[in-house]
Amino acid sequence: MPCTRSTSGGGTGRRSRPNNGTRAPEAETEEEAEERQRNYEQQRKEYEQEQERKAEERKQQFEREQKEHEAERARREKLHKARVSKFDRILDKAPAMFSAVQLRVFLRALVSIDPYAFDDVAEHLAANDENNERSSEELLLSTIDGQPDDKLTGFALRLVLTGHTPIPRESEIDFLTEAEAVFAPRSPRRQPPRKRRHPHRPRPLRRPQRRRRRLRS
Repeated sequence: MPCTRSTSGGGTGRRSRPNNGTRAPEAETEEEAEERQRNYEQQRKEYEQEQERKAEERKQQFEREQKEHEAERARREKLHKARVSKFDRILDKAPAMFSAVQLRVFLRALVSIDPYAFDDVAEHLAANDENNERSSEELLLSTIDGQPDDKLTGFALRLVLTGHTPIPRESEIDFLTEAEAVFAPRSPRRQPPRKRRHPHRPRPLRRPQRRRRRLRS
């Protein structure tokens, strides 16, 4: 709304010319007012152009990010399909028995799934480990890499059976006993041989001897 200016004599002030929210100087000429208006229009135009430029930059940036995101999604989807195909091929070629190299890779993959599941084994190994700063996964992987080929199966059994050494509950399966039955079955105790008894044979009956009569002389 138009603003008023009070005079020094306390009378009513005269109204000033509206200037788009800015008050023009009191002694402003018509040419100065036109110049000020042109400057204002130019500044507003530049501001609007700047806003449009920034909006266009944001739009282009968003479109670039969307394209990059779509390209990355397509790349990862292609990579995932290739890895699934690789996984299926490994299963199709799975051997009946592991070689030492295959067993070593299997064990490395096993402990990497959840190394905390083998904390008991890691603690056992850490007792003889000079580098105590290694994590459970690093310690287990290093041990697997350093195992001789003929000791890999024993280490695999240590991995999976250490957690079953405590006494199982009634509702739990005793895997330790199952493993003993197939990996280390106890040989049956040999009983001492029994003495063979001969069957009882009846004694033959003796015939009574006849007494000879003496002849009288």
